[in-house]
Amino acid sequence: MPDPAASSGLVLDTSPWINLLATEMIEPILDSLMVPCHAPEQVIAETRRHPITGETLEAVGHPLRKMPRVSIVALEKAELGLFLDIVGAPAVDALGDGEAACIAVAASRGLDLVMDDRKARRIARERFPQVRAWWTVDLLQARSVVSALGRQRADECFARAKSFGRMHVPRK
Repeated sequence: MPDPAASSGLVLDTSPWINLLATEMIEPILDSLMVPCHAPEQVIAETRRHPITGETLEAVGHPLRKMPRVSIVALEKAELGLFLDIVGAPAVDALGDGEAACIAVAASRGLDLVMDDRKARRIARERFPQVRAWWTVDLLQARSVVSALGRQRADECFARAKSFGRMHVPRK
């Protein structure tokens, strides 16, 4: 079974970051995955409230900017073209800024996506079939995460992400 911990790098959309913040164990989870994690600037702009405390997350002091395993990325020229193409598509295929930025970065840099929105996953799959996509659930159930946290704590993180975050549990 594939494991996101085997990825060369993950680009996370807004919902997965919110879900991970909701676990209140984001740093141990990212540490246990041991892969570079990236958040486009557009995703930081969309991640405005802490899902547990309701605290406003300011762009400058955003908690994701303080995490050593998280790289905040700006779109490069080629990625900006992909981004504009995705956000400017007809409504059936258009996405918001965060999703479009994540897809552009993953496709351009050869990284994996972590995205829970079905429409965004469909568009990524159709336009960039080489990009592997994971759900937040896959991160929380990765072998390395369960091993590091223990089954009980991993299950608690899953429950918190589902209750306080935006975690979608896909039908398998």
